[in-house]
Amino acid sequence: MKTKKMLSMTMALSVAATSAFAGVTAFAEEEEDYVIKVGVICAMTGGSAIYGEGAQNAIDMAVEEINASGSEYTIEILNGGNVADDAKDATEAVNAYNSLMAESPEAVVGSFFSTPTLAMAELAADDGMLLLATGATNVDVTLKGDTIFRNCFIDPFQGEMAAQFASEQGYTSAYVIYAKDDDYSNGLKDAFVESAEALGIEVLGVAECTTTDTDFTAQATNAVASGADFVFYPYFLDTVPLLVQ
Repeated sequence: MKTKKMLSMTMALSVAATSAFAGVTAFAEEEEDYVIKVGVICAMTGGSAIYGEGAQNAIDMAVEEINASGSEYTIEILNGGNVADDAKDATEAVNAYNSLMAESPEAVVGSFFSTPTLAMAELAADDGMLLLATGATNVDVTLKGDTIFRNCFIDPFQGEMAAQFASEQGYTSAYVIYAKDDDYSNGLKDAFVESAEALGIEVLGVAECTTTDTDFTAQATNAVASGADFVFYPYFLDTVPLLVQ
């Protein structure tokens, strides 16, 4: 009974926070205590901290609503009610996951990003822990184990839709720039290039950068020189403005 209730609350909390980050689930059979303990992981520091801030706000709202609903079950967010910080880094994500596991969660929600989520997913699969990723679109995330889920589109779909949109706008050539050290960026790049070529969009060049780059002069210069109709840059808002400049 508790497992069924937890799964329904999982979807309620997850939908409430989809725009930022949230969710709730449970897995292990245990003594009925009517409290569902959930750990949440996202970037709370660094250039992507805005995602973690949104996650915290969404979770606070969702938990307040669920716990005030009159249900016999209540939600407890571990780590003192705070999102555990993964700094959008695989190593930090593993550290955050392990710290939450010490508090015996019944589910872990995280992360918003593919790279840290992939690292945690392997551990969660080994532990039999329910893990719900709310923004990790890399196709391999849910292939890590039977207890790994997500509530967002995967990279192949997003890359295909981006190429389809470009085709519908009449664009016939593209220049691609991607972050080679990021799973999300790699996944969208691959999917976009494949779909673009299938739709008759010529990819005139593919340039690399890293997630820590601050100077995109070389890539932008080459993109302009290629004569491409547009640039496809699959990454997050912390570096997009630097490229746009």
